[in-house]
Amino acid sequence: MARSAARRRTARDEYLELWEAQPKPPSGALINAILEHADIEHDVGGGRTLLRLSPRRVAERAMRRLLGEEAKRLGDVALLWDENEGQIAGIVDDGSPGERAFWPCQDISELDTFELTEAALAYIEGFQQA
Repeated sequence: MARSAARRRTARDEYLELWEAQPKPPSGALINAILEHADIEHDVGGGRTLLRLSPRRVAERAMRRLLGEEAKRLGDVALLWDENEGQIAGIVDDGSPGERAFWPCQDISELDTFELTEAALAYIEGFQQA
């Protein structure tokens, strides 16, 4: 009697496939790049602005060098900036499989890999002084 070379699928296998298919939040470097280089701003009301990069900016060689493999996500990710609080209110990812992903940021410390660059801090300071 020959044993089948194929392994039987288990519930664990199905769970792992679902886990891998879940959209992953963007890295701190990608968030910093959007904060620093966003050239599209949409006022969405309530003191909030959606920040993202234009296709022209995404295509810049410097942006690809800055982020390496993750640069391909630049055109898909936008930040919801709260002018009143002076912090990110959420992250929108249009490039996730299936539905659009949204990560609310009630507390900026939730993003443990998040670091603001000097340019991002200057951007924030400009709004605080206005």
